[in-house]
Amino acid sequence: MDKRYEDKLVMMPTEMNQFFSPVQYAVMGQKSMVYQGSGAISMIKNICACEGWKKVLLVIDPGVLKVGGADSVIRVVEDAGLEYKIFSKIEPNPLAEDVEEIGLPMYREMGADCLIAVGGGSTMDSAKGIAMIGESDNDIVDCEKVSFTANPYVDLPWKTYPMIAVTTTCGTGSEVIRNAVITERNGHKGVLMHDCILPKYAIEDPDLLASLPAHVASSTVMDAFVQSVESYVSNAATLFSEMCSMRAIELLGPNLVKYVRNPSDPVVADCISKGSMLGGMAWNGSFPCQIHGCNHPITEILHISHGDACAILLPWFVEWNGENAKEKFWKVHNAMYPLDQVSFPDFTIDDFVKKLMKLNYDLNIMNNMTMDEYVKWRGTAEGCTDETCRQIIEAQYGPSYTAPRKTSKEEMLQALIAVNNGRYIYRPE
Repeated sequence: MDKRYEDKLVMMPTEMNQFFSPVQYAVMGQKSMVYQGSGAISMIKNICACEGWKKVLLVIDPGVLKVGGADSVIRVVEDAGLEYKIFSKIEPNPLAEDVEEIGLPMYREMGADCLIAVGGGSTMDSAKGIAMIGESDNDIVDCEKVSFTANPYVDLPWKTYPMIAVTTTCGTGSEVIRNAVITERNGHKGVLMHDCILPKYAIEDPDLLASLPAHVASSTVMDAFVQSVESYVSNAATLFSEMCSMRAIELLGPNLVKYVRNPSDPVVADCISKGSMLGGMAWNGSFPCQIHGCNHPITEILHISHGDACAILLPWFVEWNGENAKEKFWKVHNAMYPLDQVSFPDFTIDDFVKKLMKLNYDLNIMNNMTMDEYVKWRGTAEGCTDETCRQIIEAQYGPSYTAPRKTSKEEMLQALIAVNNGRYIYRPE
């Protein structure tokens, strides 16, 4: 065994989990060393010592920074004697100009050795943008082009930057994913996909999930859950991704409402931490279906959070794909409701859809409003009409080819209109 990893094993708290996360269900590409468990952030000191890293750029979500959610990480960095600067100009949908004009110059000017990203998916994506540009003259647009032309498992011809990802939310699983989404200057959401932006180290410390506000907790936990379900039923699922996604559903499903109502429960938070991580690993080995196929424009046009958009589309997704993947959805149901399992002959898609609608209600997703009602209430858009739904579908349609049941563009439009009209909102009697 590599001497560096012997050192890590010796210094690792006994209650912590340590393992490699393969990018694909194959022996290829990079690997991420994952530390999961209470107190996992303590490993930052040892990681940097083993790697010889002395200067770090902390990429921290501004909301997390404001409420002190990164204080424990900063203390670990300071106790380790590391020189650091903080980049926190991060929007909910990260902007290319912030990455290129603020974050990247900060990294280069201080001569940093690595990035430490502290936050959720937006923070991870911002750090990944800095990491992928690296020592090149590229911008985010160039990097997106590379993502679609270069072999994702082969090193790029320029130096990229290593990253430690410390997650403070339970959403995207970005800390174990080699993808990033960054909004380019023309408003297009650029998607970066390459092994070079898989964090070299991932820290999954459930203690950091304890202080999330309820609306953030519900949105991010549903992001993780929907990712797990979507990757499980996808036609692109593999043996490895199915194992990860089903275990994620087993951990997340029974704890979704418990976590949102009491995020400081250490047992529940640990289940959510593990489930989110495994959902991210499943995402690497599978491929999205209709929910993520139209999700980005919903966030761009209506400024609805990614996790909320995932949640409101889930009941429709199960209803539409249900009969084509009934056995898999039956397994999802029984993993979610271990005390209310049903036999396959007694399982119906209609009953499951109703339970998912009730789940969104219990989590108070978007205050149980339609998209139109919600954006008017928040003032983030003038409203959401049928024409707005058409704009969303025109902006991004697909992918339907990996879904159990295909959808045409018109069918996807009608689905979004039905969601917006409240067809899938639970109404208590």
